[in-house]
Amino acid sequence: MSTTRAQKRLRFDRADVHEEADGQCRVDVTFTLSERTITASARGGCDEAGRMKAAAAAALKAVEETVERRFTCALADLDHVNALGKDLIGVLVDVNFEGRETQIFGSCEIIGNETDAAVKSALNATNRFFELAMRGQEARLRTD
Repeated sequence: MSTTRAQKRLRFDRADVHEEADGQCRVDVTFTLSERTITASARGGCDEAGRMKAAAAAALKAVEETVERRFTCALADLDHVNALGKDLIGVLVDVNFEGRETQIFGSCEIIGNETDAAVKSALNATNRFFELAMRGQEARLRTD
């Protein structure tokens, strides 16, 4: 992978879970893109499923922010599954790109904790659209 290509991808740094006074949890996710730091948050229940859904939703917010909303995405579903002998987090994401709506799937093997895997599965789902949106941004910058 070239250095230029690596700079076009969000790199997941961390997810921090905070229990709030109302019994909900807030998940803050942090990414880097080149020298830029992107942070986004989402709230959900404090059970395992709630934390994972909030983490994936926060990741999707960060993706939208990074591409300046050239496409939108929202978490449709998330599940902890065992497939082909591997424990995975799978996500289904609703995407609107250039006026077209579609659903995309992403997954990540659980290595470590489920919250991190939920974030990475959201990134896995949106990688292609992210790259397309970033290419579009580069083309616009070259013509300006």
